[in-house]
Amino acid sequence: MKHQSHATLTALLFLSLLLVTESPRYLQDKSTSTLQQQIATQVLRFHIRANSYTVADQQKKLRIKQSLLEWLTPILSENTSKSETIQCIRKNLPDIRKEATRMAAPEPVTVTLQKEWFPEKTYGTCTFPEGIYDALRVDIGQAKGHNWWCVLSPSLCFADALEPAMTEEGEEKLQQVLDEDAYDLLLHPQKLKIRFRLEFFLRNR
Repeated sequence: MKHQSHATLTALLFLSLLLVTESPRYLQDKSTSTLQQQIATQVLRFHIRANSYTVADQQKKLRIKQSLLEWLTPILSENTSKSETIQCIRKNLPDIRKEATRMAAPEPVTVTLQKEWFPEKTYGTCTFPEGIYDALRVDIGQAKGHNWWCVLSPSLCFADALEPAMTEEGEEKLQQVLDEDAYDLLLHPQKLKIRFRLEFFLRNR
C-alpha cells in the first residue's frame, strides 16, 4: 500500500512538472507527432506573407487575401477532398499567380503550392500542432511582414475575416475527416499532450 501511494505521488509530481515547464523536444511524445501527420494529410493551408510590417503592406496583404479567396471560392466549391482541391489549384495556378501579381503591384509576388513547416497556430477554437503541412503560399515582395493564414481544405477560409475564425460548420468538417484523437488534439491540445505524457511515464517508469 505504501509503495503504491509512493508511485502515485511520483506520477503526480512528474505530471505537475510537465504542466509547469516547457518539455524539451526529446520529451515530446511520438503520439502527438503521429496525430499531427494525420491532420496534415487531410489539411491544405493558405499562407500569405506581407512585404513588411508597415500599415500599407499589411493592408495590401489583406486586400490580396480577400481578392484571392473571392476568386478561389467558386472554383473550389465542388471539391470535397484535399486531393481534389490540390488538383484544382495546380490546374489554376497560372491564373492565381496572375491575380496575385495584379493585386501586389508594384511589389513582385511568388505563388507556390508546397510543403511548409508551421509553428503551432490557433484558428478560432482549434489549435493546429506544429509540423509540415501542404500549403498554397503567397509571398509579397520580401515577405518579411506579418502573415495571414487559413485552411483551404476542408474549406474553412472566409474572405472578409481579419483574423482566423472557426465556425460550428468548420468544426464539423474537420470532425468528418479526422479520427477522434486527431480531432481532440485540435480542440484540446494541452489535455491530449498531458494524457500522452502520463501514458509515456507509466510505460517507462
